[in-house]
Amino acid sequence: MNDEAPRRRSLSPDDRKLLAASLGVLAAVFALVSSNVAANHSPKPHDLPTGIVGTPVVTDAAEAELGRASPGAFEVHAYPSLTAAKAAVLHRSVYGAFQPVPSPVLLVASAASPAVAVLLQRTFAKLAGRSGRALAVHDVVPLPASDSTGATTFSAILSLIIAGLAGTTMVYILTRHRPEVFRLAATLALGVGAGLITALVTNVLVGAFPDHFAVWGVATLFVLAIGMSIAAFQVIFGIAGTAIGAILFLVIGNPASGGSSAPELLPGFWRTLSQVLPPGAAVTSMRDVVYFHGHGSTHALIVLALYAVLGAGVAMIAYRLRIRPGAATAAP
Repeated sequence: MNDEAPRRRSLSPDDRKLLAASLGVLAAVFALVSSNVAANHSPKPHDLPTGIVGTPVVTDAAEAELGRASPGAFEVHAYPSLTAAKAAVLHRSVYGAFQPVPSPVLLVASAASPAVAVLLQRTFAKLAGRSGRALAVHDVVPLPASDSTGATTFSAILSLIIAGLAGTTMVYILTRHRPEVFRLAATLALGVGAGLITALVTNVLVGAFPDHFAVWGVATLFVLAIGMSIAAFQVIFGIAGTAIGAILFLVIGNPASGGSSAPELLPGFWRTLSQVLPPGAAVTSMRDVVYFHGHGSTHALIVLALYAVLGAGVAMIAYRLRIRPGAATAAP
């Protein structure tokens, strides 16, 4: 009779790799789902820029009523006339404007955010209803039939994030032994090409943004913002730099962009990061360029440009610092 205990079967190297990869995928699923759901499951306004039209007495009374009904929800801007308020909406200073008297009128711009337009209509319909009068709503910048839900911008930006991550990974793997300036030039070409394809698809193939080829510039700048930043991470951390970029731009940046609603409707953490990360800046600048003639896009475009320029600069500096010790050792 053999009393030897049965030998335990250990995992083969391939099994261990499969297990590690599966755990990595599940961790990515957890990060993506939890970040997206936490950011977008219950949108509520926080200091939402909104105009009130009328005399100081009228605007103060309306602001006080808004404060009682929804504390901290609205950032009120006073305007003397509907004309001035409409100009503010068109220039992206406010999302909408409400005139309480003589008859309740609400100006909205659904192209800025359909979710905000609905929120403003619901909020001010209640205020007007208390006086027994019907609210007249005027959409001064409506969404066109070609982009009836306003989802085109968010869909394009999400696609460009994935393309940027895949593209920078490809460039790194295939050019890791080439000079950094060559890798950055390849990333630049990738960004210009991705921007052009985005403009062709949205303008020509699908027709969501007809006659708005400025999308090419915004999309190119966005891909360069994430591509040059990831290139810098890759010089410093190797292929793990791609994972850092994925966490920053896809896991956090995408739900923080406010693309499915608006930055002011996000919870605190995502709202704080919304317009300082490239995805949020890209969503804002693309909406403003397509529907508001570029008004309100300055800050967002500056953010994208800073990521692109600083990413390229850090990549070059880190590359030179990395090769300097090797060059010194090889010198006679």
